[in-house]
Amino acid sequence: MKHVFFVVLFLFYGIAFSQSATKHIDSLQEASKHVNDSTRLRMVREVTFHYIFNDPEKAKRLLKSSISEAKNLHLSLSEAELTNNYGILMDVTGKSDSAKIYFEKALAISRSQKYKKLTSKITNNLGMYHWNKGDNQEALDFFFQALALNREQNNLQSNGTYYNNIGLIYQEMEMVDKALEYHFKALEIRKKFDIRYEIPISFNNIAINLTEKGQYKEAEEALLEGIEMAKEVNEQGVYYNLLTSLSNIYMLQDTPGKAIALLEEILEGRNTSNIDRRANISTYANCIHAFNTIGNYKKALQYIKEGESFLEEFSDLKASAVDFYAASAQTQYSVHNIEVGDHYLTKTLRLKDSLFSSENAENVAALETRFKVSEKERDLAESRANLAERELQIEQKNTLLFGSLGLALVLGLLGYLFYKQQRLKNEQLRKENELKTALARIETQNRLQEQRLRISRDLHDNIGSQLTFIISSIDNLTFGLEGENSKISKKLSTISTFASQTIYELRDTIWAMNKQDITLEDLQGRISNFIEKAGAVKQEVQFRFSVAATVSKETTFTSVQGMNMYRIIQEAVNNAFKYAKASEINVSVSAAQKQITVTITDNGVGFLLEKTAMGNGISNIKKRAKDLGGKAVVLSTLDKGTSVSVTFPLIT
Repeated sequence: MKHVFFVVLFLFYGIAFSQSATKHIDSLQEASKHVNDSTRLRMVREVTFHYIFNDPEKAKRLLKSSISEAKNLHLSLSEAELTNNYGILMDVTGKSDSAKIYFEKALAISRSQKYKKLTSKITNNLGMYHWNKGDNQEALDFFFQALALNREQNNLQSNGTYYNNIGLIYQEMEMVDKALEYHFKALEIRKKFDIRYEIPISFNNIAINLTEKGQYKEAEEALLEGIEMAKEVNEQGVYYNLLTSLSNIYMLQDTPGKAIALLEEILEGRNTSNIDRRANISTYANCIHAFNTIGNYKKALQYIKEGESFLEEFSDLKASAVDFYAASAQTQYSVHNIEVGDHYLTKTLRLKDSLFSSENAENVAALETRFKVSEKERDLAESRANLAERELQIEQKNTLLFGSLGLALVLGLLGYLFYKQQRLKNEQLRKENELKTALARIETQNRLQEQRLRISRDLHDNIGSQLTFIISSIDNLTFGLEGENSKISKKLSTISTFASQTIYELRDTIWAMNKQDITLEDLQGRISNFIEKAGAVKQEVQFRFSVAATVSKETTFTSVQGMNMYRIIQEAVNNAFKYAKASEINVSVSAAQKQITVTITDNGVGFLLEKTAMGNGISNIKKRAKDLGGKAVVLSTLDKGTSVSVTFPLIT
């Protein structure tokens, strides 16, 4: 669902532009010359927002000077709005750390001055920042906060934007039914208030999720309705995104000819009008895939070439070009360019690994529940406040009969009792919320553990038994062929050995999955067992495993950390077996300055680092070290041996 990103970018920030926007901006610039400072800076804010997406450097210069001017004139509202725009500029241009700083500055000013409407918008923008960073849960939390702030102001018209944003996060997390729920809410609001330039976007998002559910007819109907409305309001960027979604449906329905016509129209339109050109990376990928489908590899190669040039122009998009590289690999393999195909496939796999993340559905549900609970508590508090106000008015009328002294005493007593009662209620509510949070956390952990155990049982019972059956069958075949065909017997023996090794690795994975925390003692036992088995094969090699006194016996690791450490040691020892011709292999674990260091050394033949290409083994070690938040250092000297050292932070 990534291809919806650029069309929703504007809506995340609360504004969309059509072709008529340029004339509007020109008129604003002219009008700003004849108004007071406050009004002029508000106009500058709108002008700079336009330039953010059309001339970022001009937007940057204008925003810097305008923010400084707003500070000097003590116009806090203009300063907050312009600072918020500067955060948007940083986010759009890929400077995410700076974006967060400016959003938080704008939010601090807005909150201190109690600009509620602006506060909800900036909160929404912080959600956008976290979405761009891939922090979906954080983004969802901010969007729910923005929705709650907007509801406090009874600004129903703006709810469509926040419902839309929440739906997009659920869409990103592939929670299709939840996404549809919020996109339909957004569409209802936009239709009710006749926000015509946003309605086609809701149709597009709804169609994307219906497509995910396989409801192609309903999705196509929504897209066709959205396309007509986008034409009507002259929203070309949205129009091209609707065409993209429609082409996806045609591809899924095995009608690539229809899809190709739409995709070529999209490419031509965006490149000619310079509207959302960055979104064309997915269009190039779709074109290549479509021409692969009909066997027109000449056209596919043409679009690969154009797409590579496009990625050179927009180098920051290379991290989101997974589909482009995958389709390109398919083309190259189809025309027998095997090496080039391998090159594209490697890029695809690396990008997929870097983009992989695991989301927790229970945490997402907790966020939504927390929002609903806080909403009910806010309504209850408002009712209590109204009741208390009415009671106080009645009490005041009665006490007026007893004179000013009696009034003062009664009011003082009521105030004190109300204060004490409210304080007790607040304390009780706080403790109840803490208890609810703790119970929810325990329940979530129990569910995760149950799921982990279920998966490990499935792996052991199904895959493990199937591999054992394969090994048994191969051994029977080998016995039956003994003496008849040595090559086949040898090949079958190799396959049997590989399957046996797969069972060992499966058992290692199950071992890690069954543990929430892995102690150093657990890890030492597992590694010692591996080394003992390795020693049985290579009896001439001496193994040593040692843990330094600086490593606390209470040290624990997560299952992911423990498995990564184990695989690093396993990979390094296997390399020493295969290539080093070593007679001694030492594995040591030490700790210093809240960091763990694992070192594997051998006294083998060594190699020259600068003259040796790094194979998959060393690459895997470095990748796993990076996953641990640390780094791997490989040192080797000819005829003296090799040392692999991995250092990573110890999370306490």
